[in-house]
Amino acid sequence: MPFLEKLKGFLHRIVQEVKAPTTVGMIAGFIFGATPRLISLIVGATASLQVVQDSIKLLGDGTLPCITLLLGGNLYQGLSAGRLKASLVIGVTIVRYVILPLIGLAVVKAAGDLGFLSPDPLYRCVLMIQFTVPPAVSIGTMTQLYDVGQDECSVIFLWTYLIAAVAITVWLTIFMWILS
Repeated sequence: MPFLEKLKGFLHRIVQEVKAPTTVGMIAGFIFGATPRLISLIVGATASLQVVQDSIKLLGDGTLPCITLLLGGNLYQGLSAGRLKASLVIGVTIVRYVILPLIGLAVVKAAGDLGFLSPDPLYRCVLMIQFTVPPAVSIGTMTQLYDVGQDECSVIFLWTYLIAAVAITVWLTIFMWILS
């Protein structure tokens, strides 16, 4: 009997996750995107349900300003929250801006040497840059959503975004030198 109760609880959690708006949107987008007949209903100048596409575009246009406001709020919180040790913040920034770019350089170089990548240097440079960017704003959104670690995330965001301007410039110079 305890096994059935655990199984029931597990299945209930899965159903709850599937019912989340992001998951439903992803599934609907996949179904519509994979079915040409459904795409023609929404996308295009002559689509019968073009209002859906227009509504989604209108909502999407407001996403970037909202994310920027969230990032600004997180960075501002980082000034007042000082519960993290300096060694932790330094460790995170070293991993983010020294170790990860070196791993990215090795991965892209190895993939290119093995023939998995296009020989286009711009493509390879963009792949390498992905390893040097600051942490995603979605991490801050998740900490706010679950109300866990907001202050710590804000401090880390503040310092990683401050260092990002110099780190990305240095790494981009190194990547371009290697790819030239």
